[in-house]
Amino acid sequence: MTGLPAARENIKALRVQQSAAQSRSSQISAELGAARDRLAQDQRAAAQVKEAADAHRLRRPSFLATLLGLGSAARAWRAADREITPALAAARQCLADTHAQVRHLEVQLFEEEEVAKWLGATRTDMIRRLGVMEHQVADAVGRWGSAVPTSGADEDQRELSGPWTDSEWNAARTKVFLAALRLHQAFAAAQPRRLRQSLSAAVDVLTGGVPADTPAAAVLAAWQSLFFVVPVVSTTFASFARVFSHLGRESLGWLFIDEAGQATPQAAAGAIWRSKRVVVVGDPKQIEPVVTLPLTVQQALRINAGIAEWWLPDRTSAQRLADETSRYGTYLPGDNGLPGDNGLPGDNGLPGDDAEVWVGAPLRVHRRCDRPMFDVSNTIGYGGLMVYSPSGDRERLTLPPSGWIDIPATGEARGHWIPAEGEQAWKMLGALRSRYGVDAKRIFVVSPFRDVADGIERLLREFPGVLGGTVHAAQGKEADVVLFILGGNPASARAKHWAAERPNLVNVAVSRARRRLYVIGDRTAWSRYRHFDTLSSYLTSGLDS
Repeated sequence: MTGLPAARENIKALRVQQSAAQSRSSQISAELGAARDRLAQDQRAAAQVKEAADAHRLRRPSFLATLLGLGSAARAWRAADREITPALAAARQCLADTHAQVRHLEVQLFEEEEVAKWLGATRTDMIRRLGVMEHQVADAVGRWGSAVPTSGADEDQRELSGPWTDSEWNAARTKVFLAALRLHQAFAAAQPRRLRQSLSAAVDVLTGGVPADTPAAAVLAAWQSLFFVVPVVSTTFASFARVFSHLGRESLGWLFIDEAGQATPQAAAGAIWRSKRVVVVGDPKQIEPVVTLPLTVQQALRINAGIAEWWLPDRTSAQRLADETSRYGTYLPGDNGLPGDNGLPGDNGLPGDDAEVWVGAPLRVHRRCDRPMFDVSNTIGYGGLMVYSPSGDRERLTLPPSGWIDIPATGEARGHWIPAEGEQAWKMLGALRSRYGVDAKRIFVVSPFRDVADGIERLLREFPGVLGGTVHAAQGKEADVVLFILGGNPASARAKHWAAERPNLVNVAVSRARRRLYVIGDRTAWSRYRHFDTLSSYLTSGLDS
């Protein structure tokens, strides 16, 4: 497959080179024709000069004529000879030079013609081989369909396909997997007592019942027995050091880090050290690690260490460091938005936040959200790189379209909790449950602020089953319907600046909603801020709650 584009490019290059060689041949041929004409002229001129010289020598005066003429005849002959001899030498030299030029051009022409012939033959052979490859690809596409990654495919179609994951391959992989399970089952049936003892030791390891001086090899054997029957074990970085404390470097085969954009690099270091291979999965455009160390202290430590701002704990993550080591990837817009910033509030990040972000092996297909949630995320976080492909057959909803319910913040505020917004959310939850029959488990309520999350918790006591909280707590969750209550004390612009500093918060809030997103808040106040202006531009207003 990878040979097709290269073959086509080679054919184009050979055609250009062949044309260049043919052009040079034509030019040399023209020069050779002119040189041969000059050679003929020079030959005639040289013959004329030689004929004149021969005639002059025949007219040389005899000794008697010289005596009788008192030497005048001899002097005249010698004077003429002094003119004829150099002329003859010059004609011969000119003839020799022209002849040498003709020979040189003949050699050049032969070489260029041979090069042109070789390039033509090579190009013909390459075209033949390209035809064979194209025929093979056509056969493969006919057999395996979109599983064959053809170079001419539309970019979106390429992202939507699964290279080489055709039905035959998947069936073979399934057979291998089932055979491996049967092998494990046969082993367990053959050695039940030994396996039971090993698993009992593994339980002791998990519950902390293993002494600190237990040999590492024994603990590793217990883990291997557990992995034999439970191939994947899930844990947090907070408990990793305790659970795997006895294991040394590269003791584990694979480590999968999910939501790595939320993990600080130092939290992942021990797990990575204990693993042979690591797969890091995350999104630098979603919620970042929560670092409790004050920024002033981070800056002081950074300056003392002499490192760049990029290495501040709350400016990087395990995901970003993994991306930096990735050979293949792409660039996303910087944290402060796309080029051509409109100068909205919220641009209060650190130096370098506007720089593009390198991400390794990006998974560009977005399957969770309907529009306009997809469009908002794609615009503010990914520079339009994502491909829209909602998963599965989605039921038709009778709900109103996603929109922004404008609640001007002119009344009472309790911290960042705006009671009028809470009242609106209460009405909407009631309508969703009673009028539209939306299951409580399919509704999620989020906000940027802790004060609002506390108000949501009180509100949801009347709606059992509906979940809610801060945007930070919502990462990794999703729901068909999301209410995004903005809140924000109207007397404090600083909170809005914080929420709009980067696209991450809006991106996470919006992308929690699979089918509908309803934003509740002061549209005029919030749409002045970066990222929230984009959110506003995609949402309708004036919804009937």
